[in-house]
Amino acid sequence: MADHKIWCGVCEATCGLVATVEDDRVTKIRPDDSHPNSEGFACPKGILYPAILEDPDRLTAPMQRQPVGTFTAVSWDVALDDIGRRLNGVIDATGRESVGVALGNPTGWNYGAFLFAFGMAAALKTKHFFTAGSVDINNYWVVGELLYGHNLVNPIPDFDRATFALIIGANPVVSHGSMATIGNIRHRMNGIVERGGRIVVVDPRRSETAGLYEHVPVRPDSDAWLLAAMLKVILDENLEDRAAIGQQTTGAHTLRALVADVDLDFAAEETGIDRTTIETLARDLAAADAAVVYGRAGASLSRFSTLTKYLLDVLGIVTGNLDRPGGMVFPQPFLDAEKFTKLMKLNGYDRWRTRVDGIPEVLGTSPLATLPREVLTPGKGQLRALVAVSTNMATTSPASGEMERALADLELFVSLDPYLTETSRLADYVLPPTMLLEREGFPLFGQLHYGVPNASWTDAIVTPRGDVRDDWRIFDDICRRIGLVPSPAPGAQLMGRLGIRLPPWVGVDLFMRVSPDGDLFGLRRRGISRKKLLRHDGAIKLHDRPATGVLRKKVHTKDKRVHLEHPVFTSEMARLHATPSADAEHPLRLFTIRELRSQNSWLHNVPKLMSGGRGCRLRIHPDDAAARGIEDGMAIAVASRWGRIEVEARVTDEVMPGSVGLNQHWGHKGGWKVAVAAGGGRYNDLVPNDSATLDVASGNAWLNGIGVEAVPIEVPVPADGAAVPA
Repeated sequence: MADHKIWCGVCEATCGLVATVEDDRVTKIRPDDSHPNSEGFACPKGILYPAILEDPDRLTAPMQRQPVGTFTAVSWDVALDDIGRRLNGVIDATGRESVGVALGNPTGWNYGAFLFAFGMAAALKTKHFFTAGSVDINNYWVVGELLYGHNLVNPIPDFDRATFALIIGANPVVSHGSMATIGNIRHRMNGIVERGGRIVVVDPRRSETAGLYEHVPVRPDSDAWLLAAMLKVILDENLEDRAAIGQQTTGAHTLRALVADVDLDFAAEETGIDRTTIETLARDLAAADAAVVYGRAGASLSRFSTLTKYLLDVLGIVTGNLDRPGGMVFPQPFLDAEKFTKLMKLNGYDRWRTRVDGIPEVLGTSPLATLPREVLTPGKGQLRALVAVSTNMATTSPASGEMERALADLELFVSLDPYLTETSRLADYVLPPTMLLEREGFPLFGQLHYGVPNASWTDAIVTPRGDVRDDWRIFDDICRRIGLVPSPAPGAQLMGRLGIRLPPWVGVDLFMRVSPDGDLFGLRRRGISRKKLLRHDGAIKLHDRPATGVLRKKVHTKDKRVHLEHPVFTSEMARLHATPSADAEHPLRLFTIRELRSQNSWLHNVPKLMSGGRGCRLRIHPDDAAARGIEDGMAIAVASRWGRIEVEARVTDEVMPGSVGLNQHWGHKGGWKVAVAAGGGRYNDLVPNDSATLDVASGNAWLNGIGVEAVPIEVPVPADGAAVPA
């Protein structure tokens, strides 16, 4: 029996854990009290992760789809040789641009899969590269590029020293922080109140976080109106920090014109927040000694998500709270991903547009919402083959039914997945990867946003189950058969022709060692390297907190200033003014709900995480329920202009009137039995994917604020999705 200090690869919190291994099995996992960031905190998801390794529904050999739709286990050589033959056939017929790559959320904690997926797309020179980021985070990457000169520059909240926190559309008590890896985040937020400060949570629901602090209910899809109105108050009343603006930014003179036409009474009507509260929030933010302005998924899922993210950052900047203690600070990752992506020419925005819809690329990727049209629209560059890793896009993408139809239409679909899900069941081959604890690695995504900078790299602690392989090796094996090396590195293809193929840790270790905390190949005695981290049991604390006063070192613009003026935001503000928000036929505004024991869709086959009567329930206010004859626990139909689902009603005053909340990613199909047995409706069957409904600047899908109607199940709902009023 032995204990190993590891890190949790389920969500962005990347908590430190201690795993007990006995007879090549993980028998126990507990929080790591010594971890510098998570400080002994962990949630049930990480603690119960070993259940995935031993899941009887887990695939442990390559599976080949049969003509009747069933799957048969085959050898790796049989699977890979046929995949290579069929890919070469597509390439010979229509070119490499007809082959696509897709990756899902779990690859953020699987650096080998992440890098080799990017590498395969780069080697193919295809525009058909899709990531989960276009569902909820591409707006961050766009704002990072336009304001700071690099997609990956993302200031995080310094809760430890803040006296005021404005939180928009985030539930960090449940999410544990997103785009902000703040360990034990509830404890750190409580510290603000204990120091005499305030936390204001703006959310359509009295969420787990909102229930602890000051809650301001807001209508879904109206965050941009609230933020624009607050900015107008600050500028009209001359509450901005002119010294900070002058030192840090260019283009600030455009902000007054940007919000000149914002009417505070209209903003109050749109948001459901009275004008006095909007004005008070703006004044309190400007007057705070040290304030953070933090928004996340709720704010990132609107029709105007890029404008919303821009306004969030601008409010922090104009109040003097960027790059200062207690404000929004620049993280210090131990792997300099900004330098890495810049050298590989991976970062950027709007260097090309998608074939069918003309949506700007973000970090070299296309929006997932465009994939069905790229498959089903004939012409040069039509997507005909796809290799996907760790994505359940048939459930997690907008317009799930259209995604299913598109995947079924491909000439070849290969899915790297441990389960037969509603997505992988449509694949020609399902190739099973090793899982966390069966492979070595480091927290690639989490380290980009650490509140307490630290470094860790762990080795596999148990033997992989069955005949599974590391994802990066699977990508490499596929690429060998089509004459490519899955890498964007200069000279990589030439090296491949010479028989030289490098595993992913070689390049990562190189960049880590030349990063600010690296060992510079032995020249810095206290610096880190992969070898040093593998020898160390647990995480190494690098700094007490991110440094401040470093803006000129962190931004990538030529003048080392934040660029506030961009035509993108001017046009998005005009679009906001011109877009009607009401839908008379579907008057309820739908929004997403994050759950403590879910991580998107992929933990729904763990029995203990699914215990306690968990299910898919629409939260509806008592007034709205009474008007429709809906009672708690009743089966109801929920319809939008784009689809219809059936779920159970939960009548509760935790949601504001006129809004309804639904937990996502239920209604499973495939061979993972616990997940399928849970039933429920698919949120994304209600969600549109047409280009007119996407966030124009980023291609992000519109998920929050969609108009719906809800009726008891006995009331008929026409096939076109328009609900009949009760």
